[in-house]
Amino acid sequence: MSALYKQHRLFVIIFTILFISIATTEGKTKKLFFKEHQAAVVLDPGHGGNDTGAQGPGGTLEKAVTLTLARMIADELGNKYRVVLTRTDDYSLDLHDRAAVSNNIKADLFVSLHTGGSFLHEASGMSLFYFKEILKPALIPEAPPKKPFENDKTNTNWDNIQNKYTTESKVLAKLVQDRLLQQLKSKKSKIQGAPLIVLKGAGMPAILIEIGYLTNPVEEKKLNDTKVLSDFAIGISNGINDFFQKK
Repeated sequence: MSALYKQHRLFVIIFTILFISIATTEGKTKKLFFKEHQAAVVLDPGHGGNDTGAQGPGGTLEKAVTLTLARMIADELGNKYRVVLTRTDDYSLDLHDRAAVSNNIKADLFVSLHTGGSFLHEASGMSLFYFKEILKPALIPEAPPKKPFENDKTNTNWDNIQNKYTTESKVLAKLVQDRLLQQLKSKKSKIQGAPLIVLKGAGMPAILIEIGYLTNPVEEKKLNDTKVLSDFAIGISNGINDFFQKK
């Protein structure tokens, strides 16, 4: 093999490596740039760790159902959005920290996932909630404000921020409800406002969804069915898509 041929071959190899390296780097840069400009959706699997949430007669735990569902929704949403889960495994998380995750990444939507629980085993159906303050009776004097502590998570600038997103949160709840009813071929459901702490500090449209009563033996069985959970994931994902299309 001549020296000239060896030099030519070495040049081709080096050029190929450089070309692949540059192309890969550019691809990663473009992908990161695209991700940064995508709408961000935070999925909050309720409970976790020692906080198991509701438990079904058969032993099914709410914390496990919500995490499975969150992962399914993330898969359904795919690469359309920047999807973040408040927890990715079985560990506990403070209610205020869940909203803080959304605020810190400046998310566009916050969806908290739960199942219902009741002493009445026949209780059934879905519930979708948006944040709504309870009006204090006029005759009850207002308690003096607490002196804020430096590390007190309950005293933040986010305490009343969800009030400005009430209308959008209601719209999101209705769109998700419509899609769930469509996907599940009719299922009892309701939308209502409630002073839920997990939603209170979210600085973006935010809803909480209870997909069914785990304490109901019939619904517990359904919530252990991956096909049923997949239908919930599709319905919720389609509702999220509808919300962003309307915006």
